[in-house]
Parts: sequence; C-alpha cells; structure tokens
Amino acid sequence: MARVSTRHGRAEAETTRLFLLLLVGALLAAGVTFAALGLNHRHRLSQAHDFTTAERIVDLAGSSDDPAVGLTDGLPDAAGQRLGAPDPSLTHAVAEALKRRGVDGVSVKAFEASAGACGAAADRLRCRILVLRPVNGAPVPVAISLPPAPRPWTLSREAAALLFAGLAAVLLTGWMASRLAAGPLNRLSQGAVALSHDLDRPPLVEEGAREVREAAAALNAMQTRLRALIEDRTRVLAAVAHDLQTPLTRMRLRVEKIKDETLRAQFVSDLAGMQHLVREGLDLARIETTVEAATPVDLDALLSAICEDAAEAGQPVVFTQGCNAVVPTRPQALRRCLTNLIDNAVRHGGDAAVSAVRDDHTVRLIVRDHGPGVAPDQLEKLFEPFYRLDPSRSRDSGGSGLGLTIARRMAERAGAHLTLANADGGGLEATLTFEA
Repeated sequence: MARVSTRHGRAEAETTRLFLLLLVGALLAAGVTFAALGLNHRHRLSQAHDFTTAERIVDLAGSSDDPAVGLTDGLPDAAGQRLGAPDPSLTHAVAEALKRRGVDGVSVKAFEASAGACGAAADRLRCRILVLRPVNGAPVPVAISLPPAPRPWTLSREAAALLFAGLAAVLLTGWMASRLAAGPLNRLSQGAVALSHDLDRPPLVEEGAREVREAAAALNAMQTRLRALIEDRTRVLAAVAHDLQTPLTRMRLRVEKIKDETLRAQFVSDLAGMQHLVREGLDLARIETTVEAATPVDLDALLSAICEDAAEAGQPVVFTQGCNAVVPTRPQALRRCLTNLIDNAVRHGGDAAVSAVRDDHTVRLIVRDHGPGVAPDQLEKLFEPFYRLDPSRSRDSGGSGLGLTIARRMAERAGAHLTLANADGGGLEATLTFEA
C-alpha cells in the first residue's frame, strides 16, 4: 500500500509538472504575442501622432502665401537654441503633409529640443525645433510644443479585464490539457501496479495518446499470457501432487511393515515432510489464480478468532491488544497470512503474541515470538522460497522454507505489506501494515 501511494504521488507530481510546462509555454507565447502587438500598436500610434502634428504645422504654414513666413509667424522663434538629435519620423511626416497640401518652396527638418525652447508653458509637452529652409532663403529655426508621446502599454479597465480573463483562460486550459494528457498515463501506471497484485483484474482501458494505447494493449496481452502460463503451471503441479499421493500412500503402508520402530519413525517423518512440501508448493502455485473479492473486515474479530482456534489446537498463542479498525481486504488471504505467521512464530520462537495498533496513517498487525531472533542481514532472505536458517529453521523443526514466502504473497493480496524485524527484548516481530 505504501508503494502504491508513492507511485500515486509521483503520478500527481508528473501531472503538476506537465501543467506547469504547458502553463509556462502558454504564458510565454501570450507574452511574445502581447509584446509584438504592443510594439506594432506603438508604431501605429506614433505614426498617427506625427501625422496629426504635421497637419497642424502645415495648417500654420498654409495660413500665408509664404509657408516659411506662415510658420515663423505662428510659432516661437528658436534662434540661438541648441539643436538636439534629429527627429526623422516628424521630419518625414511634415514633408509628406506639405506635399499633400501642395506646399512647395520650403523644406523642413525636425530636431529634439529642451522644454525651455518652447517656453515655460511647455513643461509637460514635447518640444521640437523645426528648421525651415525656403527656396533661395536662409534657414529659419522655429520651436513647437507637441502633445506627449503616446503610451501604448497603459491599460484601460476594459483592457485589464480582458487581460485577466485571458490569463484565467490560459490557466484553465493548461490545467485541463495536463489532466487530459496525464490522466491515461496515470491510469496506465496504476493499472500496471494493480496487475502485479491481481492477474484477474479487468483489462486496462486502451485510451489516450498512441504510445499510451500501445502500452496498455501490451500490458493486456501480457496479462492474458501470464494468466494462461500460471493456470498451466497450476494444473501441472496439481496433477503432480495428485499423482504423488498414490505412491506416497503405498510407501506409507509399506513403512508400517518395518519392524524396527526407530527406522519406521524416520520413514514416517520423511514421508510427512514430503507430503507437507507438496501441499505447500501447490498452495504457492494457487495463490496467483485464487479469486477473492475485497470486503470490509473487523480486524479485532478476525485476530481474536484466529488466536482462539490456535489456542484450542494447543498452541501458545494470545491476542494481547486490539485497535477497533475495519479495513477493506481479502479475508481468506489475510487469514492464511496470519496463520502462517503464527505457526512460524510458535515453531521457531516457542509462542506467539498477536496485537493490532492504529495511528493516523496506518494499521499494523503484529505477530511476535520470544525466540532467539534472526541476524539483521538474514531477515529479508527469509521471504525467499525454500530459504531456511540453521539450526532454528532446519527441516527437523518442520519448516519447508515456503511459509513466509506464502505469507508475503498473501499479505500483498490482502492489501498489506509484510516486514520482519528483531523485537526489543528479544524475539522476532512480523508486522502487517495497512495504509489508513
């Protein structure tokens, strides 16, 4: 369950990263577009501003038969003023305006100037000096105050509302796109994890991008092949186990005719071990093909019943603490897992104390013995098939090396995670953890 939650968290993180990537891309595209439109708008506003200014200047020039005289009469004299940088756009606009009006005989150049050249009233205006050059005449500088340059980046309330609406649309679209893009991938990941625990689950839905659909189809095909392979293996093992019963029974009958009691007891013990090994091997093969629905289970009631059954069978088993928790699980798989853990604790540790503990995030079922414990580097190896420790896990004590392997498989089918640890004060502690 912890691993599933971790994978789910990673899938959500991938969705978030995809959303942020789409959002940044959309915002960059919108920013570039907005900047391009703003620059173009500024250029257009500047052209319109210069056109209007030029028309005003030409109107002044057109008020007299001599354009130069008309301008110098209508504008302040700028003689002696220091010329600034040329203003080619205004120069071109005035020249074009003069041409449109049919004003010939005068050329004009515009230069930037300080506000003082246009008088005290022009502090907040743009000041320009026009140098008029009549035909066969001396150049005449005149000063003109112009309206402020347009500010295209200034947003009105309506424009600001549209901008925020656009940003909201980008956010919503990016979120929806990330969910649509990552949703099938997340479902594929979750389905693959679920497939590792249950081969009988429904096939994955083949949806989303082409690569995701192909991956889902491959997983569905793999599920079909694995199910068929395991069913074939189970049938073979079942047939072998069935066919072994007859020779084992004949051997048991023949062993009874042995007069030497010590030798007869040894043969009976070996035959019992063989039968036990065959049964556990068959159980291990059947785990993957067993179909069981998950239902809510009262853990305290289940643990109490298992411990009572074990105590009635003469095993030193006690139920020490409950947690008052109900979890969705496969009850038969959980029962088989706990039974194996209790048998293992009694066989190798001498007794079993069973308890349940609940906190904010997990529910833990603990089976503890008071035996010698296990070396830390050997704990995980105990879950490997046919792995035993000597002398406590030898065949003489009844172990086949499959009990803990089956217990972990059953724990996974029950939706829990099984771990082993040496308990404080001695003994081995097996813990089944359910995510709350």
